[in-house]
Amino acid sequence: MKYLLWALLIYLAWRWYSAAQSRKQGQAGDGHGEAAASATNAERMVECPECGLHLPLSEALPGPGERFFCSEAHQEKHAEKLRDNHRSS
Repeated sequence: MKYLLWALLIYLAWRWYSAAQSRKQGQAGDGHGEAAASATNAERMVECPECGLHLPLSEALPGPGERFFCSEAHQEKHAEKLRDNHRSS
């Protein structure tokens, strides 16, 4: 039981120290510690050519070239437009 209490005390002290260091680093920067950290983890946004919706690349459906779509319906609609343009040319 004695070792369990010591382990708990050491764990709490470590957590307190880590939190204090995190706060200190956030204040030592330009005041945008969290914003800067999240900006480096930002995901590329793409625009659906059919409706103009911007969505994360991981949620987009790839199309021809560098085009990405928000849904299968818009992906198919765009493909139909391309087919129609090739037929009329």
